[in-house]
Amino acid sequence: MEIKQFTLYHGSDTNVKMPVWDSGSRYRDFGQCFYTTYDLRTVKDWAEKLSLITPTINKYALNLKRIKTSVLSIKRFNADAEWARFVFDNRENERFKRPAYDIIIGPIADRGLANLFMKVKSGEKTFEEIAPLIQYNRFKSFQVAFCSDNALDCLTYLDK
Repeated sequence: MEIKQFTLYHGSDTNVKMPVWDSGSRYRDFGQCFYTTYDLRTVKDWAEKLSLITPTINKYALNLKRIKTSVLSIKRFNADAEWARFVFDNRENERFKRPAYDIIIGPIADRGLANLFMKVKSGEKTFEEIAPLIQYNRFKSFQVAFCSDNALDCLTYLDK
């Protein structure tokens, strides 16, 4: 049986029926994108951080058939040095220009990674030296970032 769609969630302070990818801060894990996850616990945390009054969980269907037939550049990261360098560049390097990915999938960085970034910034460690310190099993939730209009065309808002 072929799976035709996959459910993703976005935490906000409002309903986001028509997501846009090019608003918000560019200094996030994957730069300026529309961030989703498949993990309800994670999206509840996101929504609660954004709104103390009305945390909202938005639900979307990701059309896998449309992804297969679209010409999209998709980057998939694991919790490793390549991912850490990419997140670091998006968060810390003002001159960094993110490659033209339509969708980026990877772990959600946490404070542990931020502490390692401080060691890289100070010159105490290199990305190669922090790679073994990044524990893949610690990053239990992944984010799926939509970084173009073509990518967002694969999402359909689902009413609750």
